[in-house]
Amino acid sequence: MTIFRKMRGCFMKDEHAVNEKPDAIFFLCLFYAIHMVEEFSFGFVEWGDRYFGNFDWSQNLIGNFIFFVCLVCACYLYYKNSTKYLWVGMSCAMWILSNAFLHISATILSAEYSPGVVTATVIYMPGGLYFLVKWARKGLLTWKNIVLSFIVGGMLFMLIPTFVRSVYFHAQLAKLFHLDS
Repeated sequence: MTIFRKMRGCFMKDEHAVNEKPDAIFFLCLFYAIHMVEEFSFGFVEWGDRYFGNFDWSQNLIGNFIFFVCLVCACYLYYKNSTKYLWVGMSCAMWILSNAFLHISATILSAEYSPGVVTATVIYMPGGLYFLVKWARKGLLTWKNIVLSFIVGGMLFMLIPTFVRSVYFHAQLAKLFHLDS
């Protein structure tokens, strides 16, 4: 065995020290696709126009395409090196949990069906929690990891843009959360 192979073997082990089966992270892409089917099938654009403000099909399609590409890339980084990119995988889990929070809270506070709330409840919540529990059992769910992944996945990719938009357009979501003056 050459020195290169020995070094490569050591490096490969380190890449997946966090997760022996990092390919499971790609389930998040499947969860997202199923979630999109519910949103597209049950009037998310019309609902989004009321709750986010000034929302149409082109914004929805372009936004979802861009986010799907970001999600696939993030999952790929985690898959290639789950040790180095643990925070990326955690950010993806935090994103789906934040998305679930928005759907569930909007449905409860408005008493109106939010297209996507079923998959957010049945798939996103258990899926996101599965990964967090998995990482917690390995002792990887530190406050630093939780805060960083929530800031990136929850706040930057989901909550801040959604609430800023709804406040700017004086939309229903801002009113539900008492953010509209």
